[in-house]
Amino acid sequence: MGFTKPPEGTVITEDEAIAQGADDFDIALGFMEGYITPSRPHLTPLEKAHGNIVARRMDTYYDVTIYEDGYEDYYPIGD
Repeated sequence: MGFTKPPEGTVITEDEAIAQGADDFDIALGFMEGYITPSRPHLTPLEKAHGNIVARRMDTYYDVTIYEDGYEDYYPIGD
């Protein structure tokens, strides 16, 4: 049968949606539309490797993200 969207105004957790047969697309759509909330933290690959984000700053040509272990990720901005 598959997953069906809950009634208007009802919010369910990610684990509840999976138990009801939701696939990755249903869960992503639920996150975007606000009727599914995450059950567990979703970490990026850099957060898994270097810990949580502790600060952010803007350098001249980069957005810089600083992690718990001191690693700095530089993301180029502009042209």
